[in-house]
Amino acid sequence: MILSFFLAAWQAREAIRNGQPDVARRILEPFAQAGHGKALRMNVDVARAYWLRAETSRRNENSEAAWKDLLAAESLQTGLVELVEFRRLLTQQGLVACREYLRVGKPLRVAEALARLKQRTAFHPEFDSLDETARDWLLALEMADRGDFLAAQGTLAKARDRTAPELHRAFDATDAELARRAEQYRAAVEQLYNAAEAKQWRTIHQWAEAVSAVAPNHRDARNLKAKAWDALHPDSVAPRAVPEASGIVQMAWAGPTADNRTTVGYPAAAIARTPDAVSERGTGAEVSTNPLPKRFLLWIDGVGGFLVCLAPRVTFGQATTLGPVDVPLFADVSRLHAELSRDGEGYVLESARDVMVNGSDSKRTILRTGDRVTLGATCQFVFHQPVPISPSARLELVSGHRLPVAVDGILLMAENLIFGPGPQAHVLLPESAGQLVFYRSQDGIGMRCPGAFRIDSRLHQDRATLPVPCHVASDHFSFALEAYGPRG
Repeated sequence: MILSFFLAAWQAREAIRNGQPDVARRILEPFAQAGHGKALRMNVDVARAYWLRAETSRRNENSEAAWKDLLAAESLQTGLVELVEFRRLLTQQGLVACREYLRVGKPLRVAEALARLKQRTAFHPEFDSLDETARDWLLALEMADRGDFLAAQGTLAKARDRTAPELHRAFDATDAELARRAEQYRAAVEQLYNAAEAKQWRTIHQWAEAVSAVAPNHRDARNLKAKAWDALHPDSVAPRAVPEASGIVQMAWAGPTADNRTTVGYPAAAIARTPDAVSERGTGAEVSTNPLPKRFLLWIDGVGGFLVCLAPRVTFGQATTLGPVDVPLFADVSRLHAELSRDGEGYVLESARDVMVNGSDSKRTILRTGDRVTLGATCQFVFHQPVPISPSARLELVSGHRLPVAVDGILLMAENLIFGPGPQAHVLLPESAGQLVFYRSQDGIGMRCPGAFRIDSRLHQDRATLPVPCHVASDHFSFALEAYGPRG
């Protein structure tokens, strides 16, 4: 043991001298874990080597590399005093970067940078205010995309008031853009509703396009455009397919009147293979021969937005224009970072890239309910299987990162998805809504719920097969179903 430590110590010193603290750490680690006093003392030199390399990275404006080396040095628990001041410098540098992102009008970059800093246990009194400002700014943009321009401008003004005057220019530019879009929206949406009242389908389609140009997630414009196409082209469904990243499944809990409805969304494909899933026309079912899409978007007003994935294998990676991944992320991850497969073992996460499960490095892991997964340095989600009898799962984004379409989580649909009150549901809904189930049938996407409802104005009872896209409404709910990406 003594002779082997002398050789290990010599190799470790050479590695430190050559600026390779990772190599030195691996050499000394078995001796340090055994409590070898000299190995523990040499860890101070290893930590200092990490710090020196981190300082070089910081001066070269490579903050990611600097943080990585700082965290490695701190994990050795040597008490090196230089690390305390260096952490303060990196935190201050991150704060300056966040202010600059706000100055040039990039609130998403602010939210991502702050999420990384908080994960690294960095602290500054200004962080919470910056985070709240960035999130309000992003919320304002989402409101505007739905056509809620007054609320968007009010939310943006609230965010602006939290910042220093020198940062106001970017807010003012965004406010001016929102005002321009709002003016176009008001003119177009009035014409749209007038045309809808008169059922002038060509005019409806024209003005729905105009509304969508300034409010791309406006629910009525999207639904009226689909109905207009049905009226103008009754024998064709292909043009109703929407571009990737624009499909949304929406629902609305009906209030006392139609004007009082609150929009609530449902996943497109909570589906199960059941013998009674197929019904004849006139008994409540509508047969669809369209192949199932691989993914759906689900927006639940007051609950959140979800990306619904139907395939047993789901890939994660960086959001790019032509990216092949199922879950594209605006995060510091690779183009194809990891994949999650559903098989007889359960959900298996595999990756050749940086992935941690519950804080431990992992290349292949079977996920359990409550597991926290980190992709890359900071992108995190929590895995849930809330319904014991169903293999379907939910991934909850917890690090502040986003997809191209703002959602709060991902639903991995196996045989069915259940929506309702209480813990035995994949998505929680108000008590008054009861329980809805979407299931996989041999004809496509099926839905079961008690009572009567309409699919594109056609009456059904208790269950139906849903064409994609479609609009469904009853006295208690309303939703629209649209594909996201290519069909499977």
